Amino acid sequence: MTAAALVDLDNPTHLMFRSLKYFYGYFLCSRRCLEILEKMDDDDKEKLEAKLKELADNEERLIQELEEVERNREKVKADVKEVKKEADRLELEEAQYQKEYSEFKRQQLELDDELKSVDNQMRYAQLQLDKLKKTNVFNATFHIWHSGQFGTINNFRLGRLPSVPVEWNEINAAWGQTVLLLHALANKMGLEFQRYRLVPFGNHSYLESLTDKSKELPLYCSGGLRFFWDNKFDHAMVAFLDCVQQFKEEVEKGDTGFCLPYRMDVEKGKIEDTGGNGGSYSIKTQFNSEEQWTKALKFMLTNLKWGLAWVSSQFYNK
Repeated sequence: MTAAALVDLDNPTHLMFRSLKYFYGYFLCSRRCLEILEKMDDDDKEKLEAKLKELADNEERLIQELEEVERNREKVKADVKEVKKEADRLELEEAQYQKEYSEFKRQQLELDDELKSVDNQMRYAQLQLDKLKKTNVFNATFHIWHSGQFGTINNFRLGRLPSVPVEWNEINAAWGQTVLLLHALANKMGLEFQRYRLVPFGNHSYLESLTDKSKELPLYCSGGLRFFWDNKFDHAMVAFLDCVQQFKEEVEKGDTGFCLPYRMDVEKGKIEDTGGNGGSYSIKTQFNSEEQWTKALKFMLTNLKWGLAWVSSQFYNK
């Protein structure tokens, strides 16, 4: 064990020894400083004092600058925090803007597609309108032609032959189309028939007597034994021929050059073949052959075809 280790640190003698040691060191340092100061002349002292003052001033200035820098740093820190907050807000606004822009762009594309669709529909509608303007409604609705010895209207045969027993449902349908045609032509001209009123009712069409409202003249028949004894069907066909004659006379009032190919004798219920052999054919079924009855109906449809052509020309011109 060393002698230093044996020293009792709580010993007053030891403490006094250490104090003297420190005091002696401070004394030597102070003495050295005094010796240096004693060797310096007045000019050196002034220079040293000036230098010390300069250093003190620099120290004060640097302290102030450091404080200013510290204040600026805090301010910049606050500004950076504010700028970051503003940047976050702008980033959210940009995201919202992009979302709204995308939505508006989608709506724009949908509207563009819808506009193109509407344009296509308008062009198609215009084409259809132009086509309809050039289409004659009467010619498109009623097609009168012939099939062998039969006159036809919309492909329904009007009449029958021993060799071609046309079903009565077809004949009734043909009469329904014929009544509807004459009714439409009269309405177009503003013609009101005398003595009879046409009632288009499909394959059960009929004429109504204006002098006797309860009297109906059927333009349809089911055939059979009753057909040969019931003359209402014949009276209805004669009455219809009367209406065709009234239509002819109404057209001739405004067009003296109008003429039907077959002359009609309403009192006798016959149609004359003025352009052929000159014979006349009854529109009635009783006391008549099916061949002559069918030919009379064919001539009557031909007259209606001419009337249809005249009204169509007037309609097209307008």
